[in-house]
Amino acid sequence: MTIYWDEKILDVWNSIQTRRQLAEMEEQQVQLTLAECLDGVQKGYMEYEGRRFEFEEKVLFDGQLGIQLPRSMQLMPRGRGSNSAGNHQHEQLTYKEENSEVMLGMNHMAHLLPMSGVESFVQAMTAQIKKAQAGLQVVHNELIEQDGCRVACSEFIIPVEDKTYYQILFATSANGRALLGSFHFESEEVLVWQPLAHALIRTLRVEQNVNMT
Repeated sequence: MTIYWDEKILDVWNSIQTRRQLAEMEEQQVQLTLAECLDGVQKGYMEYEGRRFEFEEKVLFDGQLGIQLPRSMQLMPRGRGSNSAGNHQHEQLTYKEENSEVMLGMNHMAHLLPMSGVESFVQAMTAQIKKAQAGLQVVHNELIEQDGCRVACSEFIIPVEDKTYYQILFATSANGRALLGSFHFESEEVLVWQPLAHALIRTLRVEQNVNMT
């Protein structure tokens, strides 16, 4: 069976995986496409290699954000801290999939950010992470524009000891403040979770009460 890889992902993947490992994956699985994942999310369910995903919208941050997620992703205990520079709250939420290391972190920051600045914000955050994490390799950058909302994304591969992780960092503006999210999963999950994460990101529904352009 053939793996349909984005060329940039394949270039980086070849630098950190052996040809034998790729050959084994080619015999076993086919990468999902974004279109297949979007269709599954719209229908409310999707099946892949014996796995079934059922989707529902999660409403976060007091109704300011909605996003479709698999029901298998459960909310973990959350933390909230006040921002000493003002009255805004800095709030974090984390979802984790049952029986895997797939995680989604959402962070509604006190940092002021207009919608026009989301791309440069993600670039700056990626540079910070790359500086702190040895061996990180950026794979792909993308700007998604839909329904007046702009979402900037950055994808990278992170080697950690004897494992390799894939991370998709994304950000938009919610009520004039930075909304930062991150899908994080083991490299073995990339065939399903790279396109699936992008489909879920495209379901973001941001309620805007502050007009910043």
